[in-house]
Amino acid sequence: MASSKVVVTTNPDVPSQSSISSQVWDEVVAGTESQDMTINLHDLLLTSVVTNDAVPPSRGGRGKRKPVEEAVVDRATQQKQRRMIKNRESAARSRERKQAYTVELESLVTILEEENARLLKEEAERRRQRFNELMECLIPVEEKSKPRRMLRRVNSAQW
Repeated sequence: MASSKVVVTTNPDVPSQSSISSQVWDEVVAGTESQDMTINLHDLLLTSVVTNDAVPPSRGGRGKRKPVEEAVVDRATQQKQRRMIKNRESAARSRERKQAYTVELESLVTILEEENARLLKEEAERRRQRFNELMECLIPVEEKSKPRRMLRRVNSAQW
């Protein structure tokens, strides 16, 4: 698995904000909810790249120095991150669909097994009823005695 760095800018033009995770934790502790609860992984990562999660640089010492700016994440890295995020979200949706499909199939199997058991009982009952009906309607068969064997003339004999 390749590792990718997320570089956070320390640009003074970007207002200093606390991290999203600390904001969410503060809301949980306070018992309040955010206005927009539909944040996804993509928005979270983009927000964490834009906001300053690092320790703010101290302004002490020589007053004329410019703050050190770290390299902004290049476009290719951003696209790669977006692709990875979309892929993760797609995989999560796929897993959810698969789980729902599996649950649906399991319930269908249960229903079909119950129906099969009911039909087998019904078939056995009908066979038993049919056998009883045939036994009631059965005409007793009497064996006829075989006729005595009679001697017959043979055509080959002459008179």
